[in-house]
Amino acid sequence: MLWRRPDTATQGLAAFLRVGGAPADRNLISLEVDAGVTYKGLFPGRELDVLGVAASYALIGSPSRRLDRDTVLFTGVNRPVRDYEAVLELTYQLRISPWWVLQPDLQLVFHPGGHSADPIPAPAARPIPNALVLGLRSAITF
Repeated sequence: MLWRRPDTATQGLAAFLRVGGAPADRNLISLEVDAGVTYKGLFPGRELDVLGVAASYALIGSPSRRLDRDTVLFTGVNRPVRDYEAVLELTYQLRISPWWVLQPDLQLVFHPGGHSADPIPAPAARPIPNALVLGLRSAITF
């Protein structure tokens, strides 16, 4: 927790950061970074609700990028070269009752699949377009 609201035990601003690396010669993703912040108790009367904002970045390793470039060179077929995938996320966890949580989620995905080619029947040179993902999670605890 970065900052706690005075006279409360759990309300305030929290953050997270995660960094991971893997050998690029054996893994598609060689670097992955996630970071975000949450705020609990943002609105009066909604002390248990949580607002969250996060970002994620995954780097495609250089051997995979080289393979994509070589495939274009040797086949003569133009196609995207994979590079990275990034996600921005906004979510709000709403405590409806002591036993029910509802959580809408909005994600913007940039370079889905690392900027992979769009599946057939799309033209081979066209990458999968950026995506907007909407979600809703419901959790009931008995």
